[in-house]
Amino acid sequence: MHTRRISAFLLGAWIAGCLFMTFIMIENLRAPSLVMASPAAPVAKIIQQLGWDQTSALLRHAAAEQIRLITTRWIEAQLPLALALLACLALATQKRVMPLALCGIMLLVVLFEFRISPELIYQGRETDFPPGSTAPGPVTRYWALQQVYFGAEIVKLLCGGILGSYLFVFRASRRYKEPLVSTVERRRLTRS
Repeated sequence: MHTRRISAFLLGAWIAGCLFMTFIMIENLRAPSLVMASPAAPVAKIIQQLGWDQTSALLRHAAAEQIRLITTRWIEAQLPLALALLACLALATQKRVMPLALCGIMLLVVLFEFRISPELIYQGRETDFPPGSTAPGPVTRYWALQQVYFGAEIVKLLCGGILGSYLFVFRASRRYKEPLVSTVERRRLTRS
């Protein structure tokens, strides 16, 4: 019973981490436009010196680099989390195939993301500044790879949702199918 609770906790932490990372990525993408929309006085002076386009490109690059770093660290953190969840599910009292298969799929998705993240980082850096940001080829390749990554994230979250539902819906069956009888009644029944 405790392995189910630990499994549910690990799965909940994993899903919450994925959703939190998505939130952080979206907020980091919005940060450059927020800074450029209402800059503080020292920032406005820097914008005047560098120029609007140069400052905007630099801020977008800084936000993208931060997203790349955070994403890489999160993928690395998911590997031990996935292995711990898989071990917990394997050690459960009722070893069923479906939870192990779903966790295995989630682990494979993380390994796939781990494999494509260097290419995603490379393509992203190539499209941060001109000429890569203005050429249609690198931008198209980057967005295609980004869609593959987000598709993998969706598959992982769907498998996690199904696994979470499975852990909460299906309870472990009782070891004994006999009705619960008090100790006094059991003694009386064994004497007669």
